[in-house]
Amino acid sequence: MAGTSKIISIGASVPGIGGSVAGLDRALARLVEAGCEHAELYAPALFVTVAGRDNTARVEAVAEVCARHKLAYTLHAPIAVNLMDLVHLDLHVAVLASSIRFAGRVGASVVVVHPGRVHPQVYLASRAALLRTEREAVLRVADLAGEHGLRIGLENLNPNRQMMAGTMTSYALDPVALGEQIAAIGHPAVCGTLDFGHGWLAAGKLGFDYLSAVRQFAPVVGHLHVTDNCGMPITLVDASDDEHVGYGMGDLHLPIGWGSVPYPELLADLPVRDGCRMTLEIMGTHASELPGSVGVARGFAAQLNSEALS
Repeated sequence: MAGTSKIISIGASVPGIGGSVAGLDRALARLVEAGCEHAELYAPALFVTVAGRDNTARVEAVAEVCARHKLAYTLHAPIAVNLMDLVHLDLHVAVLASSIRFAGRVGASVVVVHPGRVHPQVYLASRAALLRTEREAVLRVADLAGEHGLRIGLENLNPNRQMMAGTMTSYALDPVALGEQIAAIGHPAVCGTLDFGHGWLAAGKLGFDYLSAVRQFAPVVGHLHVTDNCGMPITLVDASDDEHVGYGMGDLHLPIGWGSVPYPELLADLPVRDGCRMTLEIMGTHASELPGSVGVARGFAAQLNSEALS
């Protein structure tokens, strides 16, 4: 798939490798065997950054492994990156810049970043200033991303345990608000990452119209995360992650079809940008189900691409 296609590849996130370069090699081989065309690496698991600086020897070792496999790459920056954290802001920017340089080294097309999160009271008191701080911080590294031929993909978030407990919130729970922030940043190397599962959970928590919100966000979206869940945030706090599958709660990263994300309705002429990569995020416990989800995702891509051509 190439040219003016909305979706140019189907891939998957790399499962836990325990910080092992050899483990990364094995994991990438399994993704190729499952039919993936790209892999989404997770920066902290690779140890390519130390104290906000490039860990050069490690970068080269990881790049050598990546080059062995017939895969394109995307990268998820550390989830801890938080460009509304005023205390550690410069360090967050340094860590993100290091992730961008590493992504450029392996030829990644997108670096996925979680937008800012703060305590709800802080957000209510300082919303405009926090959004401005985040925009300015993104712009500090946006040119660097452009120089490396990649984009920063700000991802819509899900109501995680902290958010359900009321100790943290983010404007990016609402895909529409995230789209507005990306438009305000207004840089060609900044786009949206649409996580369908996150949006489904956030709609369950906040009560917004999921299909409408996704369609409003889609025009700024340049990267996709595909997974499944049941649209129910975690309210049973004492259950384990595996037990939450039985209760249908949380960001379960299930194989496609196990949950209730309404993909048939979502994919009807969804106006995402050309050149998206579609990354499956299937929890490691369900790794054996990945090939089936790759097949389902190919159907999603074919539908979007045929609509783009028509």
